[in-house]
Amino acid sequence: MKVRFFVTGTSALLALWLLATFFNEVPVDRYPQFGKGSVPVSAKAAPPEAKEKPVAAVSDEESPVATVE
Repeated sequence: MKVRFFVTGTSALLALWLLATFFNEVPVDRYPQFGKGSVPVSAKAAPPEAKEKPVAAVSDEESPVATVE
């Protein structure tokens, strides 16, 4: 198989696939519904202890290097 034929065929298939996905109608129910009080899905699924902010342990000493535990 020649390289030119492979590249041409692959680019043509990619162009057809992109056109098909561009003109494909997506149903409205597949879009997320954002409204007043809406929360992202990742925030709903997170356990309560995961909602705490991470804390970095840095010493009060003046040193050029900060350590994180």
